[in-house]
Amino acid sequence: MDLSALENCVQNIRLQIHAPDGAVHRIGDRGPLVSWHLHTHSSLPSILKRPEINLGSSYVRGEWDVDTRLLADLVQALVSKRTRVRWLPGRWLRYLRARLPHTHKPETLPHWQDSSVWVSRLCLGDTLFHGCSLYNEPGMSSEQAQRTRFCALVARLQIQPGQQVLDLNAGWGTLALYLAEKAQVQVTAMFKTREQLRYAQSEARRRDLETRVHFRLGSFHQCRGLFDRVLATGFFERFTEFTYPVLFRHIDELLQDDGFVWIQATGRSKDTALSNRWYQTQLPSCHSLPLMSDMTRALKTTGLRALLLEDQTRHRLQDLDNQANRFYRHRSDISQRFGERRARHWEFRLASQATAMRWGQLSQYELLLGNTRSVCPAFDQALQIPADSLPADIADRIAGLARPT
Repeated sequence: MDLSALENCVQNIRLQIHAPDGAVHRIGDRGPLVSWHLHTHSSLPSILKRPEINLGSSYVRGEWDVDTRLLADLVQALVSKRTRVRWLPGRWLRYLRARLPHTHKPETLPHWQDSSVWVSRLCLGDTLFHGCSLYNEPGMSSEQAQRTRFCALVARLQIQPGQQVLDLNAGWGTLALYLAEKAQVQVTAMFKTREQLRYAQSEARRRDLETRVHFRLGSFHQCRGLFDRVLATGFFERFTEFTYPVLFRHIDELLQDDGFVWIQATGRSKDTALSNRWYQTQLPSCHSLPLMSDMTRALKTTGLRALLLEDQTRHRLQDLDNQANRFYRHRSDISQRFGERRARHWEFRLASQATAMRWGQLSQYELLLGNTRSVCPAFDQALQIPADSLPADIADRIAGLARPT
């Protein structure tokens, strides 16, 4: 087994390779110890040829195993942090390519948060909140951080009893039910899957909230009326950059004159592809991760304006670590119920997203929008991004925001 190429790329990890013939090879002298069990002789050459795509696909096929708690460490060691130099088409060519039908698309599986309330409860806890939690104190559990996020959201958006709230991506309905029960508001919530809809409806009946919540399945373009607050958690990731103007214009039409739009989005800060190409193929399209400059550019076509932008990446990383640890504890049950292939897919997807965030290729943003009559609410100065630390492609496109000279 030729390991010379592997020795050149492995850093900050002690890799113990268990070959199919029983031989054990050791590489590296610092960092966490990772035992990598290869089941076929062809796996390693294939992975080393294109680790950014073959590492994930070979793991899903079951060609190798590793302690899943160290899966992210192995991804960081084998997949290059830098993207391969490749030609990036211009905006109009990307637009035309996005509209063409694709004859081949790599196999993708639905996200575990959309597939099963049982798996979601194992990984997210009883609160079942799919957005970014708020870890404002050391040692907080996922459930505590989720409840902290709910309380902070009510205070930040100045939500008052009787207001109309629209949730564009309700997940399992947790936030919608919380606002209806604790904040005494009327909530319209949109769902992606029928299982999510059925679960939220049963919870609303159990908690006697059926008169305060209205659940819908389908496109939010069908929504009519005016809302005081619009929530969008994990919503824009499902669309390409070319649809942002249409999305924002419709949101603007749904918003009361003094309303707020609260957005949580996992996005890019640079117009480059993710170095982990396997993870890129799992997205709805190759351009479906929001670029913040594209979002702010789309705002210019509406009456909406950016009131606040926060970087919540450290909180999202804590979420992903907690979810991965819980997934590991219940992995055998998940594999038995959904199959080994799907369990591996969900595992590697979690590890890939956490790695991309640690490398700075992805960030978790919280964006607060308003219209001409909206007054920016009070917020925690510790979470604010100074203007001079914003990426240039974001700062240059936010109206009224200028860099200090």
